[in-house]
Amino acid sequence: MSQEDQEKSMDKKEIAEEEREKMLNAENTKHTVASTAPDAESEDQKPKKKIPIGGIKMPGFCRTKSKELCKEGEVELGITGAAGLASVETLDDVVTEKNPISNEDGMETVRLDGDAPDGIESPKQHFLVACISAARRNLFALVTTLCILVSVVIIICIACIGPRKNVSQLIKDGSFVKAVTSCGPVQGVSEDGAFAFRGIPYAIPPLENRRWQPAEPLRKIEYCWTNTYQAHNSSKLCWQREASGRIIGSEDCLYLDVFTPEVRYDSPLSVVVMIGAETLSGGSPGVMQPSAKLARVRDMVFVRPNFRLGIFGFLAADQLSRTSHPLTSGNYGLSDIIAALQWVHLNIEHFGGNKSAVTLWGHRAGGTLVTTLVGIRRTRDLFQRVWISSGSAIFPGRELEVSETLNELFLNSTRCNDAACLRSKSAEEIMDSVPETWHLGNVGLPETREATTRDRRHEWLVLDRAILQEPVGQIWARDEFSVKIVMGTTAHAGVPLKYLTSNATLNSTQVEKIVKESLLGTSGLADEALRRYNATLKGLLSMISDVRVVCPLLTVARMKTNIPFYVATQPRGHIADPDCDAAAILGSYAARTPAEKRHVSAMQQLFNHYVWHGEVAQADANGVKRVLIVGQDTLPDRDYPNCDFWIAKDIVPSYGRVD
Repeated sequence: MSQEDQEKSMDKKEIAEEEREKMLNAENTKHTVASTAPDAESEDQKPKKKIPIGGIKMPGFCRTKSKELCKEGEVELGITGAAGLASVETLDDVVTEKNPISNEDGMETVRLDGDAPDGIESPKQHFLVACISAARRNLFALVTTLCILVSVVIIICIACIGPRKNVSQLIKDGSFVKAVTSCGPVQGVSEDGAFAFRGIPYAIPPLENRRWQPAEPLRKIEYCWTNTYQAHNSSKLCWQREASGRIIGSEDCLYLDVFTPEVRYDSPLSVVVMIGAETLSGGSPGVMQPSAKLARVRDMVFVRPNFRLGIFGFLAADQLSRTSHPLTSGNYGLSDIIAALQWVHLNIEHFGGNKSAVTLWGHRAGGTLVTTLVGIRRTRDLFQRVWISSGSAIFPGRELEVSETLNELFLNSTRCNDAACLRSKSAEEIMDSVPETWHLGNVGLPETREATTRDRRHEWLVLDRAILQEPVGQIWARDEFSVKIVMGTTAHAGVPLKYLTSNATLNSTQVEKIVKESLLGTSGLADEALRRYNATLKGLLSMISDVRVVCPLLTVARMKTNIPFYVATQPRGHIADPDCDAAAILGSYAARTPAEKRHVSAMQQLFNHYVWHGEVAQADANGVKRVLIVGQDTLPDRDYPNCDFWIAKDIVPSYGRVD
């Protein structure tokens, strides 16, 4: 290109540049006029320009390419002294916000959210971003709501995960009720506002080859049931011989009765397991017969099991020991009671009872069995409290081999030499073969011949090396028991049957003759005994009871320092008979006089408080007055009259009642 052409081209560029500069200066002048009159035109009429994303408004920065500097106070795209990122949205050329948001360095933050001034379109936010923004503005309310929701979820989870036990529902117009056992459901009946379950099996029937075998709990499914067991009627009693000589019973007898105020799982009630028998060969359950009404009134659950007695319950024989492993025999009745206690421990919660608040109550011969079971390993944790009334203080002390030898008299009458023969005999044949002397208990004052025959008298209990491994007296004297114990009896617990009738009479001469002809007379104790008790029928009955029952039991209670011992002294009629304390507790005591009514109330308060709370409220905390005389009221005393006399003369406990 020639030099002339180059000069023409440069002239054209300079002309174009000057014209462009004039146009920009004119445009700047318009903006200056507009800024001096901000109210001259409306917001909607202002021209708008686009700013690229990320554009920065710097102080003094103008989009014009004019070489002239912006005048002071004039801003084209932003406020002088502020810088910020431009939004993708349209912004006004002139910022009219009166209170711009700026940092300390003068940088202006351009609004990107919905707080932009009118006329500026807000950006569309993501839903999650909007939720987070709202949560930040309402943080306290959000935290509170979350805490409430978490608490509700935790409560629901606990309710769902926890044990869900359906409370049994009454059926058939409320006449029946169902409960659950480890062997299947059972159905009881509604009685007197409570419920009774009668005849529930707790062990395998001891029939045929299981005769004279320890009780076996119902653990195998073939002995259980799939349908609902109808526990409506009482089961047959175990074979026994009553005091009148009548023989009744059945071998299939290992059943129990449960009486409960309500079948429920909340607020379980205290449980009383009742072991009753007049002697170890019969008279069971005797007075120990609870009812649904009693359970409702006392707010307790009562359990009464049948258990084997006499020859079926306690026979120790070499022929039986040889077929057993370990080699042992006898005490089958004790194994029945242990199996019943295991059933209670496993199932009583389904009947509204508390397995951790079980009181084992034994009366008369039942008290003897309960005394024997206290402290042995097989009953640990099966009961927590014990109430023993009018039991025996003569514990089994013979070794198994000695008992087997003494029992050959029975084996000879059966003409059997092995266990198979014994088990093939009918129950009636077995009962008829029992020697008559085995049924006779110690009645009346000790006789002179007893001093020489004590070692040969029949005893049902034996040291079988399975349940009883050492003499019970040694256990009581040595071990500290984890269970609480109360012992007691009535003032005339040893009265012979012939003196229990109200028309029985004896004059002083007859009483003196009986005392002097007894062992007391030959021992030179008759005169002192008559002086202490008087030569009357009631005095004689008190003397017999002290020697046979009351004072021997007191010697047992003295083995421990924390066993309260009560004596019920209020007469029921003319004497405080052997069953009057149990009858008062169970409500079968027909109180007629105000004194009798007060006595019944005193006995019930004593028993109920112990079952409910595990303590005797009237007992001396220091143990000094440990004897409770229960007449019309309960009065603590240091000792019981005359017991120390009999103990010092070696009459007690040596001649105490055996069973």
